[in-house]
Amino acid sequence: MIRGYFYQPSSSRVQEAVARLSGNRVAIYTGDECLRETMQDTLSVSAHLPGQASELTFTDGARFVPLDVTHRWSFQSGKSSLLASLESNLVLIVCALVATPVLLYALLFKLVPEIAVTAVEAMPDAVVEQMGQQSMVLIERAALSPSELSAEQQQAVRDLWQDTLAQLDLSADKYRIDVYRSDHFGANAFALPHGQVVVTDELALLLAEHPNALRAILLHEIGHVERMHSVRLASQAAVASIAIAMLIGDMDIVAEVVLGSGSALMDLQFSQNMEWEADNYALVQLARLGYSGEDFAQALESLVSLDEDEEHSWLKYLSTHPSLQERIEHARTHTPAL
Repeated sequence: MIRGYFYQPSSSRVQEAVARLSGNRVAIYTGDECLRETMQDTLSVSAHLPGQASELTFTDGARFVPLDVTHRWSFQSGKSSLLASLESNLVLIVCALVATPVLLYALLFKLVPEIAVTAVEAMPDAVVEQMGQQSMVLIERAALSPSELSAEQQQAVRDLWQDTLAQLDLSADKYRIDVYRSDHFGANAFALPHGQVVVTDELALLLAEHPNALRAILLHEIGHVERMHSVRLASQAAVASIAIAMLIGDMDIVAEVVLGSGSALMDLQFSQNMEWEADNYALVQLARLGYSGEDFAQALESLVSLDEDEEHSWLKYLSTHPSLQERIEHARTHTPAL
């Protein structure tokens, strides 16, 4: 007789009971009352793991759990014993500890980006548009306020933008520009997935005397849109979350990512490779339009003047980007293949 607890199916009710084995039958008793009796081959037996009781599960969902965690049923599958041996093998445990982070790295930093790129290529324009619009609503509510520039100053930014789009033959329906004041972003510009670019008052004022430097920054942001960088990052986050959810069994993570994808773009940080891609796009287009990489270098150098304020948002943004000095040097020496 094996002492233990009997759990009724689809119920929290539990009873102290004993299991009796007779031939190829198993019977569960509480006192003199027989609660269950069945053939051994109709029972499911949990895996043989150290420190865990091997519980019996009946066809209707009822369970019997032995008090003795070391007890193993005589009719228990050899597969469980094999699993127990693997679980207690020190060499295999060490190998698993070493292999797990390697596999996670391969999953999150190799496989996930590849899947994300494929997902981006297949993503409908309507989804990208909705993602961008949703992001803009959240960012505007949290970090932007109406521009305090004069109408003439704002129009100068828009004129520069329209002239750039016209020269590059880019769609004015897809690409639009807005000017906002922002304590959060400071002197900054950023692009959303659907082609909307935001320029802050601080950046417009900083580069007011250097319109071609501002043009270079705008081309950099257009490069992010053309290469679909923000969509790729959002896709990577979604795919990584799904992978993690599958590993830990918590699919609520997926819902949180989908619902929070818009707000996540507010503090989006592109990878160094993405920044170089956007820089090179800007430099190629500047040369195509007859301007110089010096314009882009000048724009970046103008931002260096902000380093007296260590908490400035733009410099915190740059801290996650490639070295500012490297980018300046690259802009001056880059020779685009047109």
